[in-house]
Amino acid sequence: MLVVEETANARELYSAELAAAGFMVLEAADGATAIEKALRFGPHAIVLDLMLPGVDGFKVARRLRGEDRTKDVVLIAVASMPADRLESIARAAGCDAFLAKPVLGAALVGEIVRLLAAKRSVADLSRVRR
Repeated sequence: MLVVEETANARELYSAELAAAGFMVLEAADGATAIEKALRFGPHAIVLDLMLPGVDGFKVARRLRGEDRTKDVVLIAVASMPADRLESIARAAGCDAFLAKPVLGAALVGEIVRLLAAKRSVADLSRVRR
């Protein structure tokens, strides 16, 4: 699990909630570091702040979707702007879900578990069809 959030308090909160739920968590405070860690460690899921300094979350999502190692990672976009304005743009960039800030820990964990289970089910079905 990779938590990408420029605000230290939010990053620590998300990381603590995810660790308490049993996930091993890595952190990044900017887009360039997020890409480097995602490619290096290949996390199953990434919580991705869209409004990052430098390389923003949209660029991070597009880059990770274009890499073999990270093309199937679960990407959950988070932002403090209204969902109706950003959700469709985040999905077009490759994000699987969008959560508006402030994000409650239980909602974040629940969404990650749901998306990981859905991806696992799709992978299982594709193996059966072969």
